[in-house]
Amino acid sequence: MGPSPAVTQLIADMHTVARTGFNVIIQGETGSGKEVVAKGLHHLSPRRNGPLVAIDCGAIPETLLESELFGHQRGAFTGAQSNKAGKFEMAGGGTLLLDEINNMPLSSQIKVLRVIQERQVVRLGGTQPLDIDVRLLVASNQDLYTAVQGQHFRSDLYYRLNEFTLRIPPLRERREDIPFLAERFREQANRELDKNVYAFEDEALAVLMNYFWPGNVRQLRSTIRQAVLLAEEKITKKNIRLEKGYEAAEKQPPSDVRMVWEGKSLKQIVREKTIELEKQIISSVLGHTGGNKAEAARLLNVDYKTIHSKIKTLGIYVHSQEHK
Repeated sequence: MGPSPAVTQLIADMHTVARTGFNVIIQGETGSGKEVVAKGLHHLSPRRNGPLVAIDCGAIPETLLESELFGHQRGAFTGAQSNKAGKFEMAGGGTLLLDEINNMPLSSQIKVLRVIQERQVVRLGGTQPLDIDVRLLVASNQDLYTAVQGQHFRSDLYYRLNEFTLRIPPLRERREDIPFLAERFREQANRELDKNVYAFEDEALAVLMNYFWPGNVRQLRSTIRQAVLLAEEKITKKNIRLEKGYEAAEKQPPSDVRMVWEGKSLKQIVREKTIELEKQIISSVLGHTGGNKAEAARLLNVDYKTIHSKIKTLGIYVHSQEHK
């Protein structure tokens, strides 16, 4: 994934948690490499000889999702002509990846929570519980804690899943990885296209380094693949074809605009920004009061219970000298 300090730390954390049976949340923007991390965790784990089964929770209609997850018995619904094992069963002895779990309907989330708690699954239309033995990984392109605050994700499921979290920084925050990845993708494209493009011109590499990469590593790979197709011996600046408006890193659009590009609604953006601002204000006031929550509540004109609740839900650190 690259030589940057962020990736080095990520890999160290992967080695640490892979040996355990912890449920792991993998968070990162679309195209940042969540599936690569999930595969790495599986292959580093004691379950490496078992299956790695993945399901995209956002790509399957709600009416079919539970059948895919839990399986079904013949006749459970129209079209169920035979018994079928679900993903939880198929991943037995191995790892199950619930990709883009933030898109899972709330009605399905409670059923997944029950499966995790009981370590058993009942197929749709069935009555006999089946024991399961899976290690659970979940991936999300949104912050699940924010989704919990917005009541789009169940808090009990979140805390059950959040035994360990791995956050993958976007490519624009680890630009030292771009030359490494570009070389790797150039070699892959050469093999795929039976070409011998042997290097990047300096101007071409500068374009790659200064681009915003809204699609992250996945977009970089597609860009290099196309460039190899167009190039003769070296990849030149004209072989790099990118969307307009994202060119210069030093001219990055503000975070609010980037959130729109990432598919977030105005309501969701306002909610996330409100939570961020609340956390900043309360943290600042607590710093001013030396961690005295009662004094902070007085200054903010709210009751003590509100401050105490916000500290807990927003994950605000309070200086240890104040225990009131």
